[in-house]
Amino acid sequence: MSHTGSRTAPESRHGASPLAGREAELRVLRDTVVASAVGHPSLVHLTGESGIGKTSLIHALTGTRFGVPVLVGSACGAPLERDFSFGVVRRLFADLLAKTDEPTRLALLELAGPPARLVLDEASPDIRRTSTYTTHHALFRLIAKLAERSALLLAVDDAHAADAPSMRFLAYAAQRLADHPVTVLLSTTDGERPYAEAPLLALTGQAREVRLAPLSGEAVAAVVHRSTGHADTEVVAACTEVTRGNPFLLTELLRVLKQSGTPLDALGAVEVRRLGSPAVAARLRARFRACPDTEALAHAVAVLGDGAEFDIAADLAGLEHVQAARALDTLAAMSVVPNSHPLGFTHSFVRTTVLDSIPVGARLTAHGRAAHLLHAAHAPSEQVAAHLLRSGSSTAPWACEELRSAAKLAAGRGAPDIAATYLRHALKQPSAPCERSAMLCDLGTAELSYAPHDGIRHLRTALDTAADARQAAQAALKLVPALCMVSAHDEASQIADTAIADLGDEDPDLTWRLEAAAMMPEFLRLPTVPTALGRMERMERPVLGDLALRRAQQGMVATMAAWRGVEREKVVRCTREAILSADHNFFRPPSYYTLFALARTDASAAIDEVFAVGDRIAEGSGWPRAMAIMAMAHGLKAVHEGDLHEATRRFATALASFEDYGLDIRGDHCAVTCAIWFADVLVSRGLPDRARELLAHHLRGADDVPEMLEYTALLCTRGRLLLAEGDARGAVDALEECGRRAAAWQMRNPAILPWRSLAAAAHTALGQRERARELAEQDLALALTWGTDRVVGVAQHTLATVLGNDKGQELLTTAIARLAASPHRLGHATALLDLAALQAHSAGDETRATAEKAIALASACGAEPLVRRGEQLLAQIGGGRRRSRRGSAPLGLTPQEHQIALAAAGGATNRQIARDLCVTVRNVEFHLSSAYRKLGVKRQGLSPLLLTGSAPKSPDAPQVAGAGSH
Repeated sequence: MSHTGSRTAPESRHGASPLAGREAELRVLRDTVVASAVGHPSLVHLTGESGIGKTSLIHALTGTRFGVPVLVGSACGAPLERDFSFGVVRRLFADLLAKTDEPTRLALLELAGPPARLVLDEASPDIRRTSTYTTHHALFRLIAKLAERSALLLAVDDAHAADAPSMRFLAYAAQRLADHPVTVLLSTTDGERPYAEAPLLALTGQAREVRLAPLSGEAVAAVVHRSTGHADTEVVAACTEVTRGNPFLLTELLRVLKQSGTPLDALGAVEVRRLGSPAVAARLRARFRACPDTEALAHAVAVLGDGAEFDIAADLAGLEHVQAARALDTLAAMSVVPNSHPLGFTHSFVRTTVLDSIPVGARLTAHGRAAHLLHAAHAPSEQVAAHLLRSGSSTAPWACEELRSAAKLAAGRGAPDIAATYLRHALKQPSAPCERSAMLCDLGTAELSYAPHDGIRHLRTALDTAADARQAAQAALKLVPALCMVSAHDEASQIADTAIADLGDEDPDLTWRLEAAAMMPEFLRLPTVPTALGRMERMERPVLGDLALRRAQQGMVATMAAWRGVEREKVVRCTREAILSADHNFFRPPSYYTLFALARTDASAAIDEVFAVGDRIAEGSGWPRAMAIMAMAHGLKAVHEGDLHEATRRFATALASFEDYGLDIRGDHCAVTCAIWFADVLVSRGLPDRARELLAHHLRGADDVPEMLEYTALLCTRGRLLLAEGDARGAVDALEECGRRAAAWQMRNPAILPWRSLAAAAHTALGQRERARELAEQDLALALTWGTDRVVGVAQHTLATVLGNDKGQELLTTAIARLAASPHRLGHATALLDLAALQAHSAGDETRATAEKAIALASACGAEPLVRRGEQLLAQIGGGRRRSRRGSAPLGLTPQEHQIALAAAGGATNRQIARDLCVTVRNVEFHLSSAYRKLGVKRQGLSPLLLTGSAPKSPDAPQVAGAGSH
């Protein structure tokens, strides 16, 4: 085939980009051929691992237009044809002579001489063709004559498998290429033993080597996208990881993915990593055929996985160490395994393929054998356990202990699902009854982190099968808090009391833990609060032996101190101590209550320090409930700092985590508390309808307000909601009932439950100033006992509002100073606005400045009702001219609503927006719904509105009056 086109850029025969990621190599080879055409003959050795793309590159090169006349001959060595003399040479000359006419071809063969005609004669296939000097010289004369007509490119792919006479001729010709416009291109594959080794070494020794490297990540991405149309970045990364840029493996992987039945745009990285390829397995078997030991060792390394030790792999393969060493060297030369130790596969896709190619029975047996070898070598328990899981039903005397040890390690590193898998397999092994009960207890504990109902079932079985009182107490200790999460409080109390009675005086520390577990279901319900408080008194007295237990005891004492509003410094100190040596069990009640108590102390440094530790423990545990509790703690901190946007994000994240946990969160007191706190924030933001929807969705029987601990906070939030809507009478009823219940739970601290300040505002609205003043004065006295600037400032503000007149204004000024020194920006904004309202009759610059400062603070906090109230006041002060708020987003949206709506207008999906902003999808939906109501449009109407900046014709922006959040 002769190419005489004038194009200067290489182009494939199909007109597309020839090879993804191989443009540079193709350019080098093309330039080499062009240089040969003008008198610079070349010998090039193209090499690399199997599947690296040598054949594709040669095909692209032979199909290239070089811009000068080039006559191309190409051939490929083949193991089944290497006994045919001059097979490769005959194919080369067949290509070279194919484009010549019959007379010219005969003339060229005549000039070359009879030996050349004998080699190339197609009419006499049985003629013996010998490799002699005369034959080589005749064939070279033919090359020289052809080179006089145009430049030549002689390309031999897989030269390691070519027949010996052909390779000897090429070695002969390579020595005589001077002054001839000829390029000889040979390709070989790493690790393949040459059939004609001596002539091949002679050729490659004088050739210019071009070694093909793996494709870059960008090139892999281009191939994947070209095949799939679109793929997630994680899928592309997984394709790169498992193939390491090997083009053949990548092509096979994409082919298998297409055959998997899963839509390519729905693929995940996990599916990519699980796949193998029959075509890759067949190629490997063909390569291993020459050395059977390599296949045995490759199977052993595939079974053992990355990091395999050589001696264990050799024993598993059934090879002597000398045999195994030779096989390993061959595998390394083939680039099947890296040239390093410990052992593993160069490409994880190849490892999966090799593993899949082993018959299932042999694979199960191999994993069982691997477990025995690793156990004997004292390998880590999780490594042994992984093979036990894959060995089917094999049992061994040591298997149960290895599996339990592996489960403990997995649970410790935050993988409870893996721990549970080990324990389920351990339960299939022979074991004593007491060991079986202990394993069931461990299994249930692990499952509580991700499948709580299964965990409770296994813990019940562990309790029923316990061998003695101590083992039953251990099971009860895990079961009782779990039952509280599903509102089975009576069963929880009964189990705890039975375990305590059976244990007697045997273990005081364990008894204390059971008392703590029993206290929780009693403390959560109003009728049994006195029993719980009596139990707490007993729990405060004993001197415990375990340091961690003493810290837990101090944490419980500190939590109650916070509820009562005393010893704030002790709360800070005890919470720090409680979390020092904590693990994921810290997020079981009552330990984590100290986080919420600490958030009320306004001790910023301690809060940041403790919350950072809590975040690490929660993330390390992998327990959705632990992460939800930390999100709640951060949300509470944001509320106390007046950052309603951050509080919204945190509480929404927490609720999503509770739902992911798999429980009906309407029965989980912690999740219900989160929903109530979230609703309280929504009221402060001027979203009462959304608050009601949230409560209706997440609370059970909210209209009747069950006599449960978490519903006491609901009464406080309901009072705030009714007050914001102007229903002072309804607010008084809810808040006074809240106060009655709070007294039973000893919640006197206004930082925990600010019902008195809200009730005082509601009584004032009804003209009941005596009761309002009584509540406000009580609130201030309790606030002073607690002592934070935030809670004292809020209480002073409440009393100032009740008092009115000059004395009230003086106290309000004091309250503003207190709040300014606190982190509570929203309380500061509310007090400033009330001060501006009292001074509105003067209408001076100072009053306007006070109002503007209040508006700026409220806007930054996200308190829309307070902003609107401030704007109305500013309009009155300014003689009817209404000032625009500072720092607000366009079109009346909050900053977060505007940010999310703008992303939606740009075409982003809710899931993409959530990922980009690090919030939940539910949080995005909530803000978009609010934006739709304010702008009076649906999603398709956002783009022309937000991207052009034009205002809607009839915006439906709700104007909800609401009280500022204290």
